[in-house]
Amino acid sequence: MGRVLIVDDEPDSLLAARAALVAAGHRCVLAADGERALEYLAGGGFDLVVIDPAMPLHDGWPVLAAADPVPVVVMSAAAVPAGPAVAAVPKPCPAADLVRTVEAVLGR
Repeated sequence: MGRVLIVDDEPDSLLAARAALVAAGHRCVLAADGERALEYLAGGGFDLVVIDPAMPLHDGWPVLAAADPVPVVVMSAAAVPAGPAVAAVPKPCPAADLVRTVEAVLGR
């Protein structure tokens, strides 16, 4: 399955997303802020990014720009403007919905 970078400043959301995606067979790397996510993206090798861009410190908007050409799924409680994200899911997101969205984006 895919290698997914999950970015969220809320530990519970970060861990829940990882648990759902790992259970579906994906490999996940976690980042608690946009700065760390940018470091991971610079290393390459990701098939997808799942991110809540509305983080209080080191927000995720620069990550959305830097992720290209890696597809991005936004997972947020806030309204998400159109842009570089290929899909969006509400937060909190039921595990099955997150997995279904990620797999649709990855073409699986």
